[in-house]
Amino acid sequence: MNLTGFISALLIICLVFSCNEQQNPPAPEKNLPKTNSTNCYRYITNKDTVILKMTDANGIVSGTLFYNIYQKDKNSGTIQGKIKGDLLIADYSFNSEGVTSLRQVAFKKTGNTFIEGYGESVEENGKMNFKNADSLDFSHSFKLVAYDCEN
Repeated sequence: MNLTGFISALLIICLVFSCNEQQNPPAPEKNLPKTNSTNCYRYITNKDTVILKMTDANGIVSGTLFYNIYQKDKNSGTIQGKIKGDLLIADYSFNSEGVTSLRQVAFKKTGNTFIEGYGESVEENGKMNFKNADSLDFSHSFKLVAYDCEN
């Protein structure tokens, strides 16, 4: 085989292999888009109102919380926290009677309701925190029922 024949054969082989190469699709992105959902919950009777409006961005929660409980000071503010399983634990920064305070709140999701949990609290750096978030009591609280945020 002469040099020209060898080069021609080499070009044909390269052409055949390049035509048979499959295009690899782009690899899927590892960072999935974040999902945000806004949910509203409320408890309303003749004398008491509690409203929780929150946006959940993949387990990170922010929103507002409002209490108007009969014979107690009305208060409202913002929450920032996390959802782990069926439990929301958040910092609640609120204003009541002209004073701004900060405390932890906890809500347990059961079906389409959130039930507030209560437990022993301790002050740490100007904030009331649950002493043991694993032993909160959810049996003596308001049941906040889901509702359409637009209403």
